[in-house]
Amino acid sequence: MDWTAESAALREKRGLADYEPLPAFVAERSLESSVWYEGQLMTVYANGGPVENTCCVWVGNLPEGIGPPPHIHHYDHELFFVMEGSITVWIEGEPFDVGQDSLMFLPAGRIHWFMSTAPQTRVFSFTVTANREFPAVNKNVDLFRFIGMPAGSMTLPPEVEVRPMPDPLEIDRVVRETGSDMPDLERLGWRRNFGEQETS
Repeated sequence: MDWTAESAALREKRGLADYEPLPAFVAERSLESSVWYEGQLMTVYANGGPVENTCCVWVGNLPEGIGPPPHIHHYDHELFFVMEGSITVWIEGEPFDVGQDSLMFLPAGRIHWFMSTAPQTRVFSFTVTANREFPAVNKNVDLFRFIGMPAGSMTLPPEVEVRPMPDPLEIDRVVRETGSDMPDLERLGWRRNFGEQETS
């Protein structure tokens, strides 16, 4: 059986003859695909060209009290699956406690932030373009790489490796290029633990 021809015939039957499917691939956990970002170890599994920016997949290892400031993804839904530990996620100020083996759906277009609430949390993150009319961006990893650095080992970064933040205007530029925004970054500042103090 020629399964490639069979796939092509079925696509043609559905009016998709002009669509060229992407190659399949296996992405392994590796130092080369990992970043030390704000006290975390982030490993990227799918991003950019190989998936034509239609999605982004990474796994984050976060120590307790670590998480990003409030931000919004305009074009992509984000899903968090907690593999180990726990997080609290705030969606427009409303808290959600997400324990191990639980999934959190973060809809596009809503300000959110989160924080690890266990000594170490492992989170699987998947973003996907939210609407067929939206551009396929899914470039969150660009911010991790801009602020962070290539991981030196497959462990959490030593505290000395957590560098000062770049200029807020540069952070804002990169964030906007990823299809996201951070509300009033200069006023709120960048903190590694927003918690619930920003809910009002």
